[in-house]
Amino acid sequence: MAYLSSKAPSTRSRTIVRGVSSGAVIAISAFGLGACQGAGFGGLGAACPSWNSGDPLTANFSADARANAKIRTFVAASKDLMQLSLQMEAMTVEACSRMALDVGATQAELQPADDKPGAAAKAACGAFSARMDAILAQGVGVRVQAKLPQCQADLQAKARCEGACDVSVDPGQIIASCEPAKLSGFCQGRCVGRCDGRCTGQCNGQCSQVDATGQCVGQCNGDCNGGCDATCHVGCQGQWQAPQCEGSVRPPSADAECNASCNAQANFRASCTPAEVFVQTWPDGQSAAMLAATLQANLPKLLQAEFALGKRLINDAQVVVQVGGQLPRIIGQAGLQALACVGAAADASVKASVRVQVSVEASASVSGRAGVQG
Repeated sequence: MAYLSSKAPSTRSRTIVRGVSSGAVIAISAFGLGACQGAGFGGLGAACPSWNSGDPLTANFSADARANAKIRTFVAASKDLMQLSLQMEAMTVEACSRMALDVGATQAELQPADDKPGAAAKAACGAFSARMDAILAQGVGVRVQAKLPQCQADLQAKARCEGACDVSVDPGQIIASCEPAKLSGFCQGRCVGRCDGRCTGQCNGQCSQVDATGQCVGQCNGDCNGGCDATCHVGCQGQWQAPQCEGSVRPPSADAECNASCNAQANFRASCTPAEVFVQTWPDGQSAAMLAATLQANLPKLLQAEFALGKRLINDAQVVVQVGGQLPRIIGQAGLQALACVGAAADASVKASVRVQVSVEASASVSGRAGVQG
């Protein structure tokens, strides 16, 4: 299964003059992506308690080790995505609401039409965009120079997540996966092959000590067919203890789903540079000064939400949604609780992805009017 990947935007500087003189000046530096903890996730937390408390990467969702690894990393990435989407929309709503109110909008204009993901951001930024259009129509010009955020994935978070992907190899898998000629261990039963200790039984070779019946009771320089009090090689007619493979046995791989979740989580927890803004407007006048002041104060937060939390992570959000859609089929008989948790997290991921997309579109409607592109 192949999953999408995303690349953080590079830092860019622009000076843009629009229309009858329209644009604005912006520079972005040091933003830290903090976890937006929130007050809980309601019904989702009831279906998947690890959302509301504890660390999903250390939780046990299933007795199946491989399924548990996939679920752990997916739920952890889903939780981060949900928190980040709420944080992004909150930042977008705050920035657009402040700007809209500063240029004369009313609280009624800021009210969303419904409670769909991203609706609040769409309403707030739509209200400001309408007011900004009216100001620009008066002949006001704005100039913008934007230096967009640079972000670096949290490699420690990725390493920790990948650690949760590791699945220990159980004895049964070693025995099943190893070539018979390379299998060894302590045999509770009859050893058929080389014995590193004392062989009790038939020795197909030279035995250091035999009993009165001719059975070997010492070191066998050859193949032993009987008891072995040390490591037995090749075959065991009984039960292996601590089996080893002289070749290589790979543990069950958490493969694509686990890796995709960990890559996404590392990006969700990235550190990014914050925005600094400098705005120029003309000609002198109350409307131009009012627009310049509110853009100067609030546009950095909007750009931070749009570029550091939004556009950069849209692909990662889609990856988490894809993993959530595939997991129920992949994890099979992981258990009802595990499937319920995956289903709840998958639904939350879809909503979070929509929230990010709608919030990005809302913020872009404002930044685009200011001439900022990325």
